Amino acid sequence: MQNEKVTQSAGYIRVSQERMAKNGYGLGAQEEDIRRHAEYKRWQLFDVYRENGVSGYKRKRPALERLLADAKSCKFDVVIFPSIDRVGRSVKDVIEIETALRDCGVGVIFVREGIDTATPTGELFRNIMASISQFEGRLIHERLSKGRHEKRTQGGYIGGWVPYGYRRKDGALIVVPEEAATIKHIFQLKAQGDSDKHVAEQLNEDGVKSARGKAWSTSSIWSILKNRFYTGRVECEGKWIQGRHDAIIEDALFKKCGR
Repeated sequence: MQNEKVTQSAGYIRVSQERMAKNGYGLGAQEEDIRRHAEYKRWQLFDVYRENGVSGYKRKRPALERLLADAKSCKFDVVIFPSIDRVGRSVKDVIEIETALRDCGVGVIFVREGIDTATPTGELFRNIMASISQFEGRLIHERLSKGRHEKRTQGGYIGGWVPYGYRRKDGALIVVPEEAATIKHIFQLKAQGDSDKHVAEQLNEDGVKSARGKAWSTSSIWSILKNRFYTGRVECEGKWIQGRHDAIIEDALFKKCGR
């Protein structure tokens, strides 16, 4: 009597920083759900494909691409997803990914929703739940965008590139004294008539390192001299408004440099 073939399964888990902070459904919890389901069904777990810090809005993801490639190579019979929103944040992406797997003869399970897309009913529920997931994703994005806009209009730091002379601390920007002294020196040299090239050469001769630890260039000096951020302001909707960070340069000195 021949042994019954054991179903080979694979799991896919994904977390973005934003989502993890929101509800704590991290990689560990997702993998536990997958392993529990595979054990319950008595399936052998071939592998768990992990996507760490990757948004569900991105269609091209490293672990997902490996999963799809292995599905084409017939390395497993079914893929277990902890929930539909781990697959993607749009109905189109969810359906395309699920269809690509089924075209390879691979079944798809969504644990939290209890959906097996091999049945017409499961396919219907997949579409409904994917639509809900897409709607929730858009609401989250809208709330975050609104929050960032409100913070920016109030002069707050909303993330991104930090200018030389400042560093992040507890969600805000604070002045780095040593770098601030260099910024002041740059403006003072420019105010007394030195060219951008000469300022860069002077800093390099003095052994002062730039933000990346490299030599100063004319373009880096030019960028600093035109950045009104150093006067304690932030740009919002084409206007410079008072920011929450401390100024390094006074308005009068900034204006004297002609930028």
